[in-house]
Amino acid sequence: MKLSLTREPRFQPRKPRLATFVNSAALLPDDREVPIVIRNVSPEGFMALTEYDLAENTWFGVVIPGRGIVRAQIRWFDGGLFGARFEKPLDVKLVDRL
Repeated sequence: MKLSLTREPRFQPRKPRLATFVNSAALLPDDREVPIVIRNVSPEGFMALTEYDLAENTWFGVVIPGRGIVRAQIRWFDGGLFGARFEKPLDVKLVDRL
């Protein structure tokens, strides 16, 4: 029996993430500085942990070592774990150094 896909996949494959453990900070629109730990990163975004509640779709600044403050948007939040997308993709070489 031959298997084949008869429909398009629901989700496009995502780009590889690099596992990391970087202590950083999220700079929120209300001027709060919230500590975060970046757990994985790709040129398009990252996943991080925090003890604070963050609202989805919020634009904020995140401190990226070697790059400074980068603008990002919270895409999802689930009990302290969240994913964010960078406003502009980061250079792959920079991501490898994290």
